[in-house]
Amino acid sequence: MPKSLNPNHPVVQEVQDQWYKLCAILIHRSGATEVKITWSDVDAFAASGLANIVVHPQDDVITLRLVSNKEAREIARKEGGLPV
Repeated sequence: MPKSLNPNHPVVQEVQDQWYKLCAILIHRSGATEVKITWSDVDAFAASGLANIVVHPQDDVITLRLVSNKEAREIARKEGGLPV
């Protein structure tokens, strides 16, 4: 699977430039100052089938959602990132 199904989309480009800030906000929201990720976490994540992040900005809210490969492809097609 490519790095991004829709690399030229403005939201994708912005998130790629700011990914570390989004991670920092998520860690902060969890009440922690650090997060440790193990190989077990990576394996469980891969097995979940939800290995794609959809970013949906609306007004002053950014929604991040995990989706399957199938749903990610459908969204990318709808947004113009993949051929119909």
